[in-house]
Amino acid sequence: MILEVRDLRKEFTGVVAVDGVSFAVREGGSLAVVGESGSGKTTCARIVTGLEKATSGTVELRGSVQMVFQDPYQSLDRRQTVRGCLDEVLAHHRKDRSRTAELLDLVGLDRALGDALPRHLSGGQRQRVAIARALAAEPRLLVLDEAVAALDVSIQAQILNLLVDARAATGVAYLFITHDLSVVRHVCEDVVVMSRGKVVEAGPVARVLGAPEHEYTRRLVASVPRAGWTPTRAVSRD
Repeated sequence: MILEVRDLRKEFTGVVAVDGVSFAVREGGSLAVVGESGSGKTTCARIVTGLEKATSGTVELRGSVQMVFQDPYQSLDRRQTVRGCLDEVLAHHRKDRSRTAELLDLVGLDRALGDALPRHLSGGQRQRVAIARALAAEPRLLVLDEAVAALDVSIQAQILNLLVDARAATGVAYLFITHDLSVVRHVCEDVVVMSRGKVVEAGPVARVLGAPEHEYTRRLVASVPRAGWTPTRAVSRD
């Protein structure tokens, strides 16, 4: 396993955000942690990456980790060009700066955009830069916190396909934090379902989402619109 989390607990001024959570990510694997807002999934991600400290429990990481955030515009330096952003990471991790062009190719960005500032890029292009920046450090694990949630659906599909290709090319493992079950089906083999800070169900994606056992998981799966679904307006009975 590249990552093993055991009995994780996190309290914020008396509020338990994460309560006894355990999960593991296989070498080169892809695990999704899903749940509604407030379920504790992002707190778990922040603990894994060292942005938060657990109240108790253990995180065992065999190798380096990088994180890709939901909003690439906020996570990128607005004064720094794409090339400058990647060069800085490569220099910090003592990697060959000639890899900048290779990284742009890996995430499907035109090399001519190397001189562009974030404000000159689309949302999808910015997220590609954020992914390239994370991969520049050659991590063993990439944590993606709602990494496509802010993008248009068509751009989401492009980024998800990019992530599938990048994992195949580099062998990096993914910990995907998301509320979107279509994302889980597209890029992950295993899934952990969280509710109110606890794990309520876990296992292979096909089994958990195809034949959920816990009532909360069944509600999550049932909430996803299907082909032919038509929303209805509630009728007032006043």
